[in-house]
Amino acid sequence: MPYVNVSTNVVLVIVGIGLLIFVHELGHFLMAKKIGVRVLAFSLGFGPALFKKQWGETEYRLSLFPLGGYVKLAGEGPEEEKKGSPWEFSSKSTGQRASVLVAGVGLNAVLAFIAFVVAFQIGVPFITPEVGQVMPGWPAWEAGVQRGDKIVEVNGSSDPDFEDLFTIVALSNPSDGVNLKVERDNKTFDVNVVPKYDAEHGIQRIGIMPATSLEIDKIFAFENNYSPARDAGIQIKDVVVAVNGKRISTEDEFREVEAVSPAKEIAITVLRDNKEVELKVNPFKSTRRMLGLSGATAILDGVKNNSLANKAGFTKGDEIIEVNSQPVMGFTDIRNLVVDSEEKTCIFTVKRNDKITLIHVSLDDEKAKEEFIGGLTPFYGLKVDSLVEGFPAEKIGLKPGDRIISLDEKEIKDWNALLQMVMVSQGKPMIIEWVRGDERFVSTIEPQKDEKNAVGSIGVKFREKTVIRQYGLFGSCLVGTKKAIINVQRLYLTLKGFFSQRLSTKNVGGFILIAQASYESAKVGFGKLVYFLGILSLQLALLNILPVPVLDGGHLLFLAIERIKGSPVSQRTLSIAQYIGFGLIITLVIYATRNDIMRLLTL
Repeated sequence: MPYVNVSTNVVLVIVGIGLLIFVHELGHFLMAKKIGVRVLAFSLGFGPALFKKQWGETEYRLSLFPLGGYVKLAGEGPEEEKKGSPWEFSSKSTGQRASVLVAGVGLNAVLAFIAFVVAFQIGVPFITPEVGQVMPGWPAWEAGVQRGDKIVEVNGSSDPDFEDLFTIVALSNPSDGVNLKVERDNKTFDVNVVPKYDAEHGIQRIGIMPATSLEIDKIFAFENNYSPARDAGIQIKDVVVAVNGKRISTEDEFREVEAVSPAKEIAITVLRDNKEVELKVNPFKSTRRMLGLSGATAILDGVKNNSLANKAGFTKGDEIIEVNSQPVMGFTDIRNLVVDSEEKTCIFTVKRNDKITLIHVSLDDEKAKEEFIGGLTPFYGLKVDSLVEGFPAEKIGLKPGDRIISLDEKEIKDWNALLQMVMVSQGKPMIIEWVRGDERFVSTIEPQKDEKNAVGSIGVKFREKTVIRQYGLFGSCLVGTKKAIINVQRLYLTLKGFFSQRLSTKNVGGFILIAQASYESAKVGFGKLVYFLGILSLQLALLNILPVPVLDGGHLLFLAIERIKGSPVSQRTLSIAQYIGFGLIITLVIYATRNDIMRLLTL
């Protein structure tokens, strides 16, 4: 029963996260006992005690909220009266007190290693490093990476998974780029890809997506909660094996049929419980609202490596001024002049670094012309390149060469901002302002659905291709150690990325994101959940050791100061530092939770 599975996964998540915090506190407890500090209370969970029993000097409690636990040491709190007894925490040497603080972090690190070893013996699924989509104009596209390529090495690290690749790219030094070893048709070659900062997601990317299987991962709905896939009886974990009676093996084959069938019934055969089931579904007629204009400039935003354009000498940033002595307004003019040219050789007048140069390109047939154009991607700006006949932009009088300056009285600074405003307008009339030379124009414009280019969609997302990594005890120890080191590096690089502003703080997640990620891991399998909890345990250890007041690292910092100056830090200084540290932690929690909520609202 699905309800039972959900309940089991939720329990696993709660127990798992609670275990991490409990183990941390257990480390403090055991070390305190070892050095002779009295532990007044040790609780499994927080909140009101449901059950408690005095055993020796310690009261053991089972509390209402199972997420973690806590220890109460004699002579630890600043408000407590210190008697100088040998069993008080404050009576111990700085080294002994430091050992109690470090023990929690140490036990979390040990738990992380054990979790990794156990996870890899159970088996952990990872997204394969096979390339699914390559975004035109992005660094991977420029470097010549293609769909179907397999990345077998990243910066010298072999056998990466897609998560490794994503992290290394996101946190790499943009001046050095990322060195990839790519496998294609049983041959390998090396490429260096320089990541590009994606302002929308606040992270560095190279513009690739992982390859997908034909297993249904998610089912979603369109307008008025209409979901063709759901209504047809398609279920998550179904595997599509045929469309309209034709066997398929890739998502591309499925999408081709889906796209050309808006509101037309298609037959989909899925594999479910080792049986093939045929279902009838009518793809939703998916249209996008548009103004009917293009902002493709004559400036090149990308040139594909080893393409005709690249071999001819074109580079990113070039501005094409003329084609065969005919001036161009934007990329549409370039395409038309190249395609319509009757000359065997096209002569391009190019502006590069304020210098004019001529580039001759031999384009003696239609295939060469298309290959040449396909190796270029233009920079999109706010200067109108072309208009779509019959659409709002043409109707209100916009012309090629005009420059858009605002929408709904908000200044527009780039093409992506324009597209975003049109998309969220939901077809409502907008006020558009543009300039033509010294003239300024203002008009009302209403985004229009592009019915002609409507595509079909049944509302499914396919699961990425994964590989199960499972090893014996020795192999699990080796791979577990490697993953532990990688995750330490990831956390360090993530913090470095935030401070250097290469990584946006909107990627910070809080309790909600952790719970979501844990739940998704539990759904994938127990091995994945154990692996994810290992990562969390390691991060808990590393973050706790940071020299921030309130955290263990902050207390260690004050102990170090005490050791150097020969006396404890004043109570006033400690209190001020604690307030500052507490304020920083609360601010971070609020900000992270706010990010989590925003993510939920955009799902």
